[in-house]
Amino acid sequence: MLEAVIGMIGASGAVDTELVTAGMGASFSSYLGSIWSYVLIFIGFSLVVFFHELGHFLAAKACGVRVHKFAIGFGKELFGFDRGETRYSFNALPLGGYVKMLGQEDFGDKEDELIVKDDPRSFLFKPPGQRMIIVSAGVIMNMVFAALVFMIVFMIGMESPTAVVGWILPGSPAEQAGLQVGDRIVKVHDEWISDQNDLRAAVVLSDPDEPLHLTYQRKDRESGKVRTETVTILPEKNAEKNILQIGVAPPLNTSITAAMKDLALSDEEQLQAGDKILQVNGRDISSLFEASNLLTDLKGRFAELKVRRAASVSGADAPGAVERTVKRRARMALTPEGRFGESSGHLLGLVPRIRVTDVVEGQRADQAGILPGDVLVRWGSQVAPRLDEYKTSIENNPERAIPVEVLRYKDGKPQVVVLKVVPKVPGWFSKRSPQIGAEILGHENDEVVVADILTEGVEKNETPAARLKAIMPRGSKITKVNDQPVATWDELVERFTKLAGTDVKLTWVHENQPEVSATLHVPHTLGTTFELPGARTITSINGQTNVEIEKDGRRRSFTVDSWQGAREVLSKCVGKTVDIEFWDQADRVLHKEKLAVTAEMVDPWVLRVQYVIDIASRYEVQLVRETNPVKAMMIGVRKTYYFIGQAYLAMKRMIFTRSLGLDQISGPIGIIKIGSDVAQAGIPELLYFLAMMSANLAVINFLPLPIFDGGLFVFLIIEKIKGTPISIRVQVATQMIGLVLIIGIFVLVTFQDIIKLGGWE
Repeated sequence: MLEAVIGMIGASGAVDTELVTAGMGASFSSYLGSIWSYVLIFIGFSLVVFFHELGHFLAAKACGVRVHKFAIGFGKELFGFDRGETRYSFNALPLGGYVKMLGQEDFGDKEDELIVKDDPRSFLFKPPGQRMIIVSAGVIMNMVFAALVFMIVFMIGMESPTAVVGWILPGSPAEQAGLQVGDRIVKVHDEWISDQNDLRAAVVLSDPDEPLHLTYQRKDRESGKVRTETVTILPEKNAEKNILQIGVAPPLNTSITAAMKDLALSDEEQLQAGDKILQVNGRDISSLFEASNLLTDLKGRFAELKVRRAASVSGADAPGAVERTVKRRARMALTPEGRFGESSGHLLGLVPRIRVTDVVEGQRADQAGILPGDVLVRWGSQVAPRLDEYKTSIENNPERAIPVEVLRYKDGKPQVVVLKVVPKVPGWFSKRSPQIGAEILGHENDEVVVADILTEGVEKNETPAARLKAIMPRGSKITKVNDQPVATWDELVERFTKLAGTDVKLTWVHENQPEVSATLHVPHTLGTTFELPGARTITSINGQTNVEIEKDGRRRSFTVDSWQGAREVLSKCVGKTVDIEFWDQADRVLHKEKLAVTAEMVDPWVLRVQYVIDIASRYEVQLVRETNPVKAMMIGVRKTYYFIGQAYLAMKRMIFTRSLGLDQISGPIGIIKIGSDVAQAGIPELLYFLAMMSANLAVINFLPLPIFDGGLFVFLIIEKIKGTPISIRVQVATQMIGLVLIIGIFVLVTFQDIIKLGGWE
């Protein structure tokens, strides 16, 4: 029995190693530590192979078959010994193994099998039933090994990011469905979710055309009781990563790992990576969620943060750390009315210029000199491009230089920088669009420059700014509202909110032309009568908490805290006075108000104004541990069953629904790299990874393909039905076809691994 172990094991479909290793440091402190992690993963691979081959070996011995050789690895023998009639061999490449039995050849001359066919100790002499046992024993042993190792892991205990919602992407499916920070997700459909890895796998491998039924637990804010609810969510594909997502992340602690530089502050006032946030405007905090609420409630105004900063690389909690005060603000983000990530948000039809929020090191944007925080002044020939125009330009210009102008600040002063970026086609075998390795999830805040004016908004209704389309050129800068200066988009939102229900005078300049003024009507709506949203969440409108809306040909559920849900309820309440309830997450107070709904209030435009903090920290983790061996074994069995199911589902998504690309699986090089990273997190994490691999190996080796155990099992089933074995010619032909197929896939995934690790994707 010859098995290749690593070639087709999918890493991304089953587990997110970024989440598994969330508690680990960036790297070992020395090169020696890195080498040791590779040694550990190679030992682990060999252990997985050993148990697989041990299954074949024990079953063969039990059925009276002579075993010539028991080998771990391929290539040259490093060491071995003879025991009885069997040679036990340890070879140079621990990426597979084999058990060589009398009368069973994988790639040798099949005619040799006929010579020993009548030998009572030959594999071919045994009835099909016994041969089925021998063939399937490796896969069965892999499942047993996975369950046992999972049991050991959970008896030791392993830290893993929780399935609690710690952050929600504005405009994402999770936000639209009404999920809130603090919700604990416990089920997707009928599958239990124990941590963030389970949740991510369930979303990534879901059917792209079917909504998820997601069950969560939420603590009642007034009574403190925990209630369980179920919502329907339709995941959306992340075009950059080519996977499905719902837009949530686990909770984060207050030790900062990254903070985007605020261009309006000096270096001394900036929050830095390594800082630990202690207070926001004098209030003690224990999580980044609390800090986010307090910053969000200020709606773009600066807060003073008390932080503990390390005196050296030893960390903010180490002796010698100092406390100091810095500044920070939440950045305004306008939720798009169209599909998230494909259309720009707007304020009553006024579209801000878009801003780079992240740049992948070593990729085309980084090579071109684009930096996080850059505002796109010009992209190609387009002044102040919208998000859809930016994406279209990249798609239409693979491997062609695009001239770019960006606005950035140096020493507090704005400057325009001219660059050129060349979009990269991501791999020979990928169907993804060209990429530059930059993420655009934000827009400009500090200059009120209008990139464009949308004339149509929700349901093709005319936007308030539509009348300005003919007279306000793209790139115009708004300078005044009712003759009062306005400097930022946050200030513009604040003015519009206070002046809602009236006609306001806007004044702007374009390039070196004289000032121009015109009026637009700012509608009164939910959120202009009392402060929303900030850190406030609407819990009910007219007694309704959510509503069903037909969108994109499907019935979808929206919470009344989303602008879609609020609009649907308000449209049916025109002329009525309704009760509004909203929860202040910063002050932990439930507010109850009344609202007289007029026709112009139907579109709750204020709810599309969100705030984000551009700060990253480490995930909060939970210790998953079960000291009772019986209960731990049950967990191990469930985990093994779960990962086997996920592996089959990943194949279905890649082959049939195509919602998961081949670029999402890893070959030998990629899995060795992933395994070494996991090994650095600790022994429990490494054992978890090996158990997951063993479950994957069980699936891969039992696929009905020649050269795999599953292919031979199919031959035995046919032989059992026919009463005679498959002809030697057919066996040889199918094995050669299977070998070519596997080698092809092996080369593909290995090539992808090299591309990814080399940063050329």
